[in-house]
Amino acid sequence: MKRFFNLFTILILISTSCCFVDPVTRAQNLSQKGKFGDAIKILENEYKNKPNSIPIKSLLAQAYSDYGIALCQDTTKPPKAKYPMAKEQFSMALTLNPYLKDAKDMYEMIEKIQESFRTNNVN
Repeated sequence: MKRFFNLFTILILISTSCCFVDPVTRAQNLSQKGKFGDAIKILENEYKNKPNSIPIKSLLAQAYSDYGIALCQDTTKPPKAKYPMAKEQFSMALTLNPYLKDAKDMYEMIEKIQESFRTNNVN
């Protein structure tokens, strides 16, 4: 009985103190929860350590793009504040993957909106 208890205690300690989820999976989970900043930090670190990893590069580009979309949809920020931030995210996404259609379309849309602001002197 004592042997079983010790083994059980060890298993509990291992399962509560260890994380078996790799950083990339953790970043994907964070992105799915809308925690793009945290996901991007993890992926940037992974990309820095493995710059030739196509999967990490692709996931990072997608995280930038998803964050940009989330910024565009944020109703708590005015357009003049959120669009430059979103445009920067789309730019970073396109730097890593110039074929991301959503990022390219959103980047171009923001450029048109910003041009409209300039043309109409919107502050």
